[in-house]
Amino acid sequence: MVEGKSAIGGREVWKNYLFVLPFLLIFTVFIAYPLLSEVYYSFTRYEIGIAPKFVGLKNFSNLLQDSDYRRSVVNSLIYVGIGVNVKLALALLIALFLNRDFKGRSIVQSLFLLPWAAATISSLLSFRWMLDTDYGVLNALLESLGFGKIQWLGQYSTAMSIILVYHIWKYLPFWTLIFLSGLKGIPPDIYEAGKVDGATPVQILRWITLPMIKGLYIVCTLISVIWTMGDFITVYLMTGGGPGQSTNVLATIAYRFAFRFGEFDNASASFVLLFPVMMILIVFVIRKLEGAHAAY
Repeated sequence: MVEGKSAIGGREVWKNYLFVLPFLLIFTVFIAYPLLSEVYYSFTRYEIGIAPKFVGLKNFSNLLQDSDYRRSVVNSLIYVGIGVNVKLALALLIALFLNRDFKGRSIVQSLFLLPWAAATISSLLSFRWMLDTDYGVLNALLESLGFGKIQWLGQYSTAMSIILVYHIWKYLPFWTLIFLSGLKGIPPDIYEAGKVDGATPVQILRWITLPMIKGLYIVCTLISVIWTMGDFITVYLMTGGGPGQSTNVLATIAYRFAFRFGEFDNASASFVLLFPVMMILIVFVIRKLEGAHAAY
């Protein structure tokens, strides 16, 4: 009888292994292998048609001496720091407004989601067309008002500002929807108790709403930082890194190294330098999610 149970238990173990095997294969092929390859190439001199040669930390030293790479680091900090904080702060404020009862709220919510629902490439190209120096509708409007043309994408200050404006415009509705869902999850009884105790709307916001949504806001911030740091298409299609490679971020400078200059080693090194930061953020997100799950 014991031997029969052991045999059944052994078959169950093998079934479990068979269920896990597809995941292990996918993880190995699509996650582990690319990551390990990036790390390997970051320590080698790699050129197409030539066997990789180990060079130690030389690729990292070259990157830190490259002015374009250093500029991309600064741009990434600006892009993430301003883009994420402004976007999420506005998203919370708009979610608080949309959480109120007013006539036509469903229509306003639907219209507000349109930027996020729009195709990214189409909306980016529309922005570029509107901001064209000679044929853009924005400069045409300025000229009709008696002002001169502005090279919106031809100078660093305006080009970087437009990248930030587009990023906030595009992804603001998504985070607003997330915060709105979080606000609707707050029990109405808590608000009613606060009103009975004589709390003002500002006090309710300060002592009830914000503490209740604090955990969600932190998780959304961490996730948004991860996504924004890896954003490639916005900068690439809006400015292409220009003018003069001044608006490159880490994602686009790595692409430039790899596919413009064929420097796959420097591209890999730029990724490996960013990898520890991304891992720390991912660990924070997982811990926050686990803490929220334990609280429930």
